[in-house]
Amino acid sequence: MGIKRSDPLHQQVYHLLRQQILRGEYAPGENLPESRTAAMLQVSRTPVREALRQLEREGLLVIHGSERAVTNPTREEFLELYTCRTALERIVAERAARFADHSDVEVMAAAVEDARAASAAGDHAGVISANTRFHDRMVESARMTTLRQLMDTIRGPILVARHHVLSDSTASENAICDEHSTLLAAIRQGEDRLAQDLMELHMNKDVERGLANFDTP
Repeated sequence: MGIKRSDPLHQQVYHLLRQQILRGEYAPGENLPESRTAAMLQVSRTPVREALRQLEREGLLVIHGSERAVTNPTREEFLELYTCRTALERIVAERAARFADHSDVEVMAAAVEDARAASAAGDHAGVISANTRFHDRMVESARMTTLRQLMDTIRGPILVARHHVLSDSTASENAICDEHSTLLAAIRQGEDRLAQDLMELHMNKDVERGLANFDTP
């Protein structure tokens, strides 16, 4: 199952489970029992327990009864999460327009193109991965350690929430790519206020897309 005995087991289990959660292999709200996970990976329960605790600290898992389950935000929690994210991302965009260098811009541009290609191929997990690279590099380009640390505190729940935003919709994926391209153009030109405004618009659109999925029976 991808486990290499030469590496620390709890870190391997953590990375493997994290990838599976972010790919949607575990549904929101689904339990990850220690015993079943250990048996699946053919390891003892101790590294699995440590990995699950790490995923809980990251916000990808929550305590559900006696087990841990994939976080499954309610409509209200989704709104609260994106209210916090919008406030932070506005700062990220403004600073990225001021401090991003050529390498940052190229990485973000490549991420947009990778997302478009993945969408065209029907690779929805690939779209999410590329969009995550886009936003992660923008955070790095903001050149503010405290801001990056604050973003990290909500990163796990945001990654899970993106499944509500995209929901395997090609139309949504294309719209997000267009929004990223427009935002990147402002960053490339050093238009800090415009970048900030475009980021807020992008976040508002994400909220609309997410709520539409919550409201769909």
